Amino acid sequence: MSTVTTEKLSPDERKALLAHVISNRVHEGWRVESQSDYQAVMVRGHRPNHILHLILSIITLGVWLIVWLLVAAWGGEKRRTLTVDEYGNNLFQ
Repeated sequence: MSTVTTEKLSPDERKALLAHVISNRVHEGWRVESQSDYQAVMVRGHRPNHILHLILSIITLGVWLIVWLLVAAWGGEKRRTLTVDEYGNNLFQ
């Protein structure tokens, strides 16, 4: 159950809340790409190794291109923005 408050948090409280939420996301497998006082960009996953996929595509005479396209489209990194507003609500989009 979520509690909605109309009381604004101090800047230090917002920063502490952001640090706490980031810590929880890191335990879930996310990593911080960039961070400001009240916002962070979180990343999960890894970029495909395009050089390896190119070599495999050449060796297999193009058959590996199907796998490469699938990995590039559905694999890879996923980014989300984490924001803590002045009321302490955190948004993970």
